[in-house]
Amino acid sequence: MSIGNDPVGKQPTLDDIEIVDGFHDVPSQDSADNAQMRDVIGNKTDTHDGNSMASHSHIFNEHFHSPVFIKPNLAGSITLTSDAGTWAAMNATKTEIIPAGGVTSIFDIHFMDISGISANGEYQIELYKGGIGAEISIGNFGTGRNAVQSQEGARPIITEMVPANTRISAALSSSNAGANTLMIKLEGHMY
Repeated sequence: MSIGNDPVGKQPTLDDIEIVDGFHDVPSQDSADNAQMRDVIGNKTDTHDGNSMASHSHIFNEHFHSPVFIKPNLAGSITLTSDAGTWAAMNATKTEIIPAGGVTSIFDIHFMDISGISANGEYQIELYKGGIGAEISIGNFGTGRNAVQSQEGARPIITEMVPANTRISAALSSSNAGANTLMIKLEGHMY
């Protein structure tokens, strides 16, 4: 009998045999531990608040099978107005699109419905999360209009996962010297 590189005929001792935990205790839900293989694999009840493989699987399932929303819902689009000046600073005027408490689950945004571009030119829309005066950028997106066509309609975008009840606002900048406008709605996915 041979074990590893041991010579044939040597009898194994307790020092040669590793003890294996056959039961592999299940970690608690959404455990942040990373000491054992079971912590990385996770618990079947892990949610989007965990970081295990089971949690990530839960997030993917929620992403593909949970409700979609549009904001504002059953109301007109929100008008964004650029500050006067070519590519005026986008931090100057932010307009609320989703109020705090407007989406009560973790969410992300997948489409920006754009309409009513006021003048030919290039436009940049920056989205923010957070309260008034504490906004943090979560992405910027371009659109435009010229004499031939306007880039209006549902534009695909991808944002990070945003915590539940977070306020979303936006700012507009354009290639034109004067103040311009466009209207938007946001479509997203709840987790």
